[in-house]
Amino acid sequence: MGGSVDRVDVEHLAWLSRIELSEEERERLRARLEKARRIVDRILEAPVEGVEPLFHAAEAEGRLREDEPRAGLSREEALLNAAKTEEGYIVAPRTVEE
Repeated sequence: MGGSVDRVDVEHLAWLSRIELSEEERERLRARLEKARRIVDRILEAPVEGVEPLFHAAEAEGRLREDEPRAGLSREEALLNAAKTEEGYIVAPRTVEE
């Protein structure tokens, strides 16, 4: 990866996340991101020539159950824990502003 994490990177991440950070929080985040970047750099330096790709850490086959159709929840059961319902539907808060 190379490079380093600077104030501009942290401010951009804060903007993308829609959060405000104090100067102290920015510096703490910058230091943590820099540490994570160094860890990734070390991982990327690992010698992997001739190593076969691993698709699953357990390398076990047949551990999943068969996909068999079965009855789902009734409407009443599905709505049972909903915070708010209306006419048989779950009402969720608006997440997109108009």
